[in-house]
Amino acid sequence: MKASELILLLAAIILWIYVVSGRKLGRTGGVIAALLGSGAVVGYLLAGDYRWQLLPACVVIGGLVLWCALKRPKVSPARSWRRKTGKALLLLLMATGLAVSAALALLLPVVQLPEPGGPFAVGTQTVRISGTGRAEPFTEDPQDTRELMVQLWYPADNTEGLSKATVVPVAGQSEMAEPFTRAFAQTFRLPPFALDYWKNFRGNSFENADVLPSSAPYPVVLLSHGMGTSRMLHVSQAEHLASHGYVVITIDHTYNTTATIFPDGKITGLISEPNEDEDFFTAAPRMGKVWAGDVSEVIDWLEAMNAGQEKNPFRGRLDLQNIGMMGHSFGGATAFHAVLTEDRLKAGINMDGTQFDKYDGKTVMKKPFLFLESADFKAKADELRKGKIQSELGRRIVSNELALMEAAAKHHGKALYVERTDHYNFTDLQFYSPLVKLTGLTGELDGARGAEIVNAYVLDFFDTYLKGSQPKLVNGPSSAYPEVKFDLKLEP
Repeated sequence: MKASELILLLAAIILWIYVVSGRKLGRTGGVIAALLGSGAVVGYLLAGDYRWQLLPACVVIGGLVLWCALKRPKVSPARSWRRKTGKALLLLLMATGLAVSAALALLLPVVQLPEPGGPFAVGTQTVRISGTGRAEPFTEDPQDTRELMVQLWYPADNTEGLSKATVVPVAGQSEMAEPFTRAFAQTFRLPPFALDYWKNFRGNSFENADVLPSSAPYPVVLLSHGMGTSRMLHVSQAEHLASHGYVVITIDHTYNTTATIFPDGKITGLISEPNEDEDFFTAAPRMGKVWAGDVSEVIDWLEAMNAGQEKNPFRGRLDLQNIGMMGHSFGGATAFHAVLTEDRLKAGINMDGTQFDKYDGKTVMKKPFLFLESADFKAKADELRKGKIQSELGRRIVSNELALMEAAAKHHGKALYVERTDHYNFTDLQFYSPLVKLTGLTGELDGARGAEIVNAYVLDFFDTYLKGSQPKLVNGPSSAYPEVKFDLKLEP
């Protein structure tokens, strides 16, 4: 909670206590109390970054200031009890308003993502990739060509005086934050204003900072979000890798996000996802190929940038012999497919994504690949062996995934799971509110601890296979991270 918000709530409490005490400090005390409350509200509004969670507190302060300013009329003894009862009820209502405001501010906080653990400052830039001529499969216009928004994260130089980027991906266009957050509110079936405060979320990257010069080029990691979410949910992961000497590119897969904002103000939303009426192993691979095409297109663009075909700060600074990919959910399954089929990708990570590649004895991952799974997946694998999965499709999906893991493990594959986690423990959503746990989107593991574990294993994996370092975590259990288990049985 920001200082201006704490001052606002403290002023409201002081005013409330003053009124409850019967204003025994007299008229002078009343004037001081009224000025204190008014000053707190004005200061809060002038501080900017207003959010609706504090609106009840502002209303209560307004009522208390008015109460302090008014002179009490004399009343007859017969009406005194009514006056006292009304005062008590009103004060109780005001106290409830303050409690609600404080609770909302704590349960729906303005997020400041944890600082990345590496030695380098982090910069970020947002780029539109278009003009490649790929047909857009998700619109009806046959002339429409596919375009992408990507965000780069990298070791930064000369950051003094630069502002830190917002988490909401608007690339400095603050006026676009509102339509972005309202798209998410609509998805969650919330009032349009409910997520407006997201515009105040901050990461730790400096907008458009210079790239830190280096004697050797930086290895590259591509990162894909889950179906219908956004690159916004993976900022802390990108920052952490960048702070350790990687260039990370997060991709918004157009028309498969809740919202994507382009520099000209164009906004696209989720208009296509796997059709529930189709078989999963028919619908999902069709969409996965589009996403894998996005990945290849981004690599083409990186090659052009690195070669200096257009003026850019990354010329010659990308180690394109060492490109990895990671993703969450459908993005994780896409990472598997892309690493399997794209020769320019060297290693990859699937964070709790359901595989759409169908194991047929030939679909074998022979490159280094990490399956980083939730405890929920471990439970499903156990249920499969006990015959407790009733759905035929459910059995096919889990059996297929285990078969792909088992085949990969015979080469350079690793399969781990993290205790007390669920699907969204592999995203930044776990930082957004303590209430997220109640929805079942994350497990019981503390969000900060979950992010620490994911970042540690992702970094160790890519350091091992993109930088040639000795592995510290991915080859076996660690006393530092007892939540991470290597006992996932892979035999379907």
